[in-house]
Amino acid sequence: MDYTLLEQTSFEKLKKMAKDMGLSSHRSKAGYITDIKKAFQEYEKYKENKIDKYIRIRQLGNKGKEGTTYLVKDKKNREFAMKTFRKTKSSNTLKNEYNLQKKAASVGISPRVVEYDSISKYIVMEKMDCHLVEILGKNKVRLSRNYQYQILDIFEKLDEVKVFHGDSNILNYMIKNDKVYIIDFGFSREITDRLVKKLGTDTPNTNIMTLGLILKLKELNCDPFSWKYLMKKLSKEEIKKFQL
Repeated sequence: MDYTLLEQTSFEKLKKMAKDMGLSSHRSKAGYITDIKKAFQEYEKYKENKIDKYIRIRQLGNKGKEGTTYLVKDKKNREFAMKTFRKTKSSNTLKNEYNLQKKAASVGISPRVVEYDSISKYIVMEKMDCHLVEILGKNKVRLSRNYQYQILDIFEKLDEVKVFHGDSNILNYMIKNDKVYIIDFGFSREITDRLVKKLGTDTPNTNIMTLGLILKLKELNCDPFSWKYLMKKLSKEEIKKFQL
């Protein structure tokens, strides 16, 4: 931007511009010029480091309730998945989702998170190969023993790092190099003493998420083998109640 144009702008126009930009008021023209120039420079830096940092290639999957995920490339031509959110999403909620996924990624059960932006509302993460449901389709709607044990391991590790995922949607499981990862931490919460008391268990992922996943698999009319090993984490009462 040619900042010399600011020198040629009237005091009243600078005052209005500063007000529209949410800047402080000044008694002098120089004060307005300094603040407006600084704001534009900060935006140009943000645009270079955030907005223009990634190029969107195509949409990944269907549009969700909160937003859409895209395949993107950075300036080094590296591919990532960018989960974008509605503009009204709270910055604190977005940061919390980022931090909880980062915790899960630290023990190898969730895609590695690269960064998040609370202004443009996105989280950039490691790209996966496909959804677990695609594998189910190829295997005639049957979840293998290997994948069942991998998912149980995910639940155990989530409990260990004190993150309750809280969403049993089958679309929250993805595959990369034949390994299962869990995604979408929008409903996730830290496992605190208060949450343990409310849920009645200090291992809510192992206890609650396992049952939730089995019921989802049953809804999809999967082969009963698909939850044969998952059921080992259920009580006899639950197995009887849900006719498993």
